[in-house]
Amino acid sequence: MKNLCVFVIAISLVACSSSQGFNRDYVNRSLERDTMPITDEEIRKTFELKSELKKPFKLAVYTKVESWGVHWNENDKRELLKLEQYLKNAGIVSDVVYLNSSMFEGQGLPAIRLSAARTGADAVLVVHGAGDIDRYNNALGVTYFLLVTPYFVPGTVSDGLFMFSASMWDVRNQYLYFTAEAEAEASAEGPAFHLHDPHVLEDAKKDAVVLLRKELEEKFSSIK
Repeated sequence: MKNLCVFVIAISLVACSSSQGFNRDYVNRSLERDTMPITDEEIRKTFELKSELKKPFKLAVYTKVESWGVHWNENDKRELLKLEQYLKNAGIVSDVVYLNSSMFEGQGLPAIRLSAARTGADAVLVVHGAGDIDRYNNALGVTYFLLVTPYFVPGTVSDGLFMFSASMWDVRNQYLYFTAEAEAEASAEGPAFHLHDPHVLEDAKKDAVVLLRKELEEKFSSIK
């Protein structure tokens, strides 16, 4: 029975012979905020919103990652700390506080704004991240039918895409100050049974968060 299972797995590995590309639609849907019904009245009110920020202002930050096996880690936090220091040195913000979902009552942007308000923040930066993996075989993958080769023959390729979407909102009136996006890719090859997709996705996220930080520095600097 064990040998049969290994054989079935090996056959399935041989079948994964070509790249399917990244599912960008899936990643983009993962980055979308919770939506609410939109009325003409809501649109009219949005046109009436005005910026109320005065520098330096207090900033709240909320981050959420939507990919299996990948989490917001110490490397990502270091990039945010670099952004925080840049903003303080430039006289853009006076303080930065970090939100987590345990502080929320409700869902979506209203809940995030309420939590930010309770910290005394003037604006809130919302960062969402999501990724996708394209896993396929290279030329060595044809050897996988030999059953033991998936353990040691580097016949599998794992390509990772990670994307970030960020937006900054006025806590008091939900005025949108800016949006920012960043993405990066990573790739690795190895034996099918030892090549871990989350590691590849983590490498892509590591590069993407650096690009996001640089993009955010420019966006914050453009606030009048």
